[in-house]
Amino acid sequence: MLTSDAAAGASIRRHSRSFSFASRLLPAGKRADVERLYAWCRWCDDGVDAAASPQEAHEFVSRAEHDVRRIAAGQSPIAMESRWLAELVGRHDLPAAAALALLDGMRSDLTPAAGLGEAELMRYCFRVAGAVGVLMCPILGLEDRCFLPHAAALGMGMQLTNIARDVAEDWRWQRCYLPVEWTGGLRPGGGPPDPEQVRRGVQTTLEVADGYYAAGEAGISGLAPDCRLAVRAAARIYQAIGARIRQRRYRVLDERARVSTLGKIRIFALAVVTPAASGRRHQLDDRATRALAAAGRLLAECGVS
Repeated sequence: MLTSDAAAGASIRRHSRSFSFASRLLPAGKRADVERLYAWCRWCDDGVDAAASPQEAHEFVSRAEHDVRRIAAGQSPIAMESRWLAELVGRHDLPAAAALALLDGMRSDLTPAAGLGEAELMRYCFRVAGAVGVLMCPILGLEDRCFLPHAAALGMGMQLTNIARDVAEDWRWQRCYLPVEWTGGLRPGGGPPDPEQVRRGVQTTLEVADGYYAAGEAGISGLAPDCRLAVRAAARIYQAIGARIRQRRYRVLDERARVSTLGKIRIFALAVVTPAASGRRHQLDDRATRALAAAGRLLAECGVS
């Protein structure tokens, strides 16, 4: 049987090649803590996915929430897997509100994803990905909390890329995260999605993601110097997925976009020689400024400041 730390490392390697690749650029101690956080997030996600019924999934999320509240109160969690989070909270003072926001996002996935509006999509992206970016910050050496909206924005940009890439897979489960405003009313029904509606929705999703990536990159300078390269590489690997989708003219129904190992190595090399953008907000364009403001509002909404 794997030890707790070995299980955490195996989880990120098994479930996310992009994050696993980028995490290798971190110092060993910080990489181990990132793997612990990823393993806890993955345990929560798998607990929902493996549930035999929606009721069982709701009960799992409630138990995970109970553990988070116990941890925030300085008490030991019930589930063994929650000890990953407890250890990180004890060492790094991770914000429990962000962990609870993530679980709220997982709970929202227990209801049909159809007919979402733009505001609902962005709230969902914050909960399931922006909140993870916020949880990462203490581990990665962030000291100035004014950069938290940047971290949330970067996670949201990555989630938007996931949504653009995974339209076909989501549709098979009768789910569609593309907002109706961006697709002309696309909703799961009895047949395949309209390719033109998907194309329009995916194009807009990636355009919006660009603003969130720009806002996120502008905050990388707030991280500890030995963590910046890994975060920059992870962001650019995800952006490269979006670039592949654009090269294929948004035909995400035909093939799932990926970045090869060689492509990731090239991205890493470029990340080494290309510094992150400055955190000074006046350098952001209008789209990135709006993304940063939206991330800030969602942070405040979930109780993180």
